[in-house]
Amino acid sequence: MKFIDRCKLFFTPQNALFEVLQKYSQDFLAGEDVPVDNWRIDTDTAMGFSAVFACNKVLSETLASCPILLYEKDDKGNRHQVTDTPEYGVLHYAPNAEMTPGQFKEFGMTNINLGGNFTAQKVFNLHGELLELRPISWERIRIDIDKTTGRLLYFIDGKQEPKTRDEILHIPGLTLDGYIGITPLTYAALTVDVGLSQDKFERNFYHNRASTSGIFQYPNELGEEAFQRLKKDIKKNYMGFSNAGVPMILEGGGQFKEITMKLTDAQFLESKRFRIEDVCRIFRVPLHLVQDLTRSTNNNIEHQSLEFIVYTMLPWFKRWEENLNLQLLSNDSKRRNRYFEFNISGLLRGDIKSRYEAYAQGRQWGWLSVNDIRRLENMNPVEGGDIYMQPLNCIDATMANEYFKKRDESKNKIIREEIFNLINEGK
Repeated sequence: MKFIDRCKLFFTPQNALFEVLQKYSQDFLAGEDVPVDNWRIDTDTAMGFSAVFACNKVLSETLASCPILLYEKDDKGNRHQVTDTPEYGVLHYAPNAEMTPGQFKEFGMTNINLGGNFTAQKVFNLHGELLELRPISWERIRIDIDKTTGRLLYFIDGKQEPKTRDEILHIPGLTLDGYIGITPLTYAALTVDVGLSQDKFERNFYHNRASTSGIFQYPNELGEEAFQRLKKDIKKNYMGFSNAGVPMILEGGGQFKEITMKLTDAQFLESKRFRIEDVCRIFRVPLHLVQDLTRSTNNNIEHQSLEFIVYTMLPWFKRWEENLNLQLLSNDSKRRNRYFEFNISGLLRGDIKSRYEAYAQGRQWGWLSVNDIRRLENMNPVEGGDIYMQPLNCIDATMANEYFKKRDESKNKIIREEIFNLINEGK
């Protein structure tokens, strides 16, 4: 009994569900994919789209390349780096025994991009000091809000006993409720699905089409046996990569009229590029960073790279910094006005000519010393290099009146002495 006939035993033809099932079954048996109307894309499927993979790689690797430093600010607003606290050691040297700080940050950013949230379990010693951060993949954890207390609850691997914020480091992405992050893939599912469909079409186009595709013309009607033989011959000898370019031999006076079908004629390439732009727009990544240089020049790439740091990465740096300050700093560190901060100076470094010109201005106008410049260039300090210079033609604005008064008095004194000398010479 056919599949459709079996369905008729359970559904009547007038039933709408039967009609939908009949249509989907026919499409499935014909080799077509069953349409999905909820547009849900899982992580593995989304990462199969090159634009998603590239955008995630750019964001995660950029954040991972910047070290996290711990500073302490005194009452006068001066700050100095702190390196002797457990939380600094965990983030700067080794989050755990198996991961480097770069891997930890890269994994965290990937989880936010694809799952909306990054979580890691805190491990403390007997004195309550932070020892490790053990990352948890977003797929293993379910985040909920306690309706009674309003606190976040974390259920790991389906366990009934949840963990609280005291035990979990949680960095959310964009949130709609202020607590739990959402992934861009939730709203970009249609774009990703269409992009994957275009990749599939392109693969099938090149894999299945006959390289000499066109119209077969015969002077007389082609019999069933000859027709079946022609189809078998074409499929066996002229389709696929291995048969590309093989000349076609026809029997019975047949003629072949080739039809050239280019993907650009159907605006395929333009549509595919738009999907890449759409994904980059969602992740806010410049096109040149995903190797699309169609509209890029040497001049605008430099400005786009700066905009990427300011408008894309800076919000991510701040999101990480604020969550680390809130969740990892001990009460003692908070009383001492300590805070985490990414060192992004490496991302803002220009070419050597631009850097040296900036150093020269800083040195000339007095806000950079020799050792300040050497530290920025990862060079050791030199003796006497902490002296700051100030141009001699610059004075304190509050001393301007006194300066001009002394200058006028000095000029008057010189004039009086000259007059006195002239009078004495006349005697």
